[in-house]
Amino acid sequence: MPDHHQLVKLPNTSIDQYNYHLPDENIAQFPTEKREDSRLLLAKSEAFDTTLFSEIGKHIPHNSLLIFNETRVIPARLVFFKSTGARIEVFLLHPIEPADYQQALAAFGTTEWKVLIGNAAKWKEGDLSIVFCAETGSEIVFTATRTGSETVRFSWHHHISFGTILDHLAQVPLPPYIHRSNNQNDRERYQTVFARNAGSVAAPTAGLHFTEKLLHQLSTSGIQQVALTLHVGLGTFRPVKDSIANHTMHNEPFYISHEQLKMLAENASRPWTVVGTTSLRALESLYVYGCKLLNKTETRKAEFEIEQWDKWNGHEPEGANRQTVFESLLALSEKHGSAGLSGNTSLIILKGKPVRTADYLITNFHQPKSTLLLLVDAFASTNWAEAYQYALNQNMRFLSYGDACLFLNKWSLIASE
Repeated sequence: MPDHHQLVKLPNTSIDQYNYHLPDENIAQFPTEKREDSRLLLAKSEAFDTTLFSEIGKHIPHNSLLIFNETRVIPARLVFFKSTGARIEVFLLHPIEPADYQQALAAFGTTEWKVLIGNAAKWKEGDLSIVFCAETGSEIVFTATRTGSETVRFSWHHHISFGTILDHLAQVPLPPYIHRSNNQNDRERYQTVFARNAGSVAAPTAGLHFTEKLLHQLSTSGIQQVALTLHVGLGTFRPVKDSIANHTMHNEPFYISHEQLKMLAENASRPWTVVGTTSLRALESLYVYGCKLLNKTETRKAEFEIEQWDKWNGHEPEGANRQTVFESLLALSEKHGSAGLSGNTSLIILKGKPVRTADYLITNFHQPKSTLLLLVDAFASTNWAEAYQYALNQNMRFLSYGDACLFLNKWSLIASE
């Protein structure tokens, strides 16, 4: 919870302003047959319109830098059964030992994770096990041991990685508003075509509409592409229940390579079209850290923490812009051996402070009273509620497997006036 001296800086905004009626029939339970056949709400101006997502290239500048999140969703739901028949679900949140996602998924023999346990009252002691056969035909005993109220150690005696075990045993972590069991199709469709770095328990859903063919078309038309990684946590689904000022933001890890930073610094003057709120959250976190570096208020570390209210408590140095900020981040990466930068972010993005790292935002429709809706309102040059109502009137499909929106940055408009 923020300190009182922080609260006085925040806009006096009620979360009730971010509520709207979302009929169940508008919540997409399945993806479209083809990714690019989802619809796109054009909300850059108040003359709202819709088109197919495959037409996105006609509605963003041809010299855009397209920035997306290349995180990969892990199969995060493990189901065990006790000898009594009790069903215990273990939902993976993030690794503890090893703490690095790639190392934890590549681990052999044992790994410990922070988890959510479904039906935890029925599992107070003893181990739970699943016996299955690997591709080699060998029988593997996979065991879960509770090490705390929210921690579990997994162990197995076979030369097979934890990630491979998850591919065998775990289920795709579909969002709570998708009221069905997952199927084999979800393994592919609840994953972007550019997913590379495993670690998310929810998809960066704006990216689900892209295909390899569409990305190639955008590239040949002059739209350059660059990625970064933010691992999406379960907290992304948590609504704001109290006041915005008292809401505790979820913390998510992010990473950007030296080469990706270099592309951002070299293309800072282009229009930036950002794919998804997760990509924008990572970019804004980097911008906040870059401002700290320029202000000399931060030790120059390649690994860092961005706090929830940093955008409100800090200030941009005189003359700061994308170019100077990302050049400072690139210089920091060079100082640390050009290995890129990584951190954890709890940043909340609210209206009242400029969004600096996107000119256009491609995003799905978000849940009522969600922090993602707060972000859209902070960004969009049009009224989000009017745009959403138009979409509902057009019978568009909402949330993770639903349709997309294209918004223009209100701060870019202000700067150009």
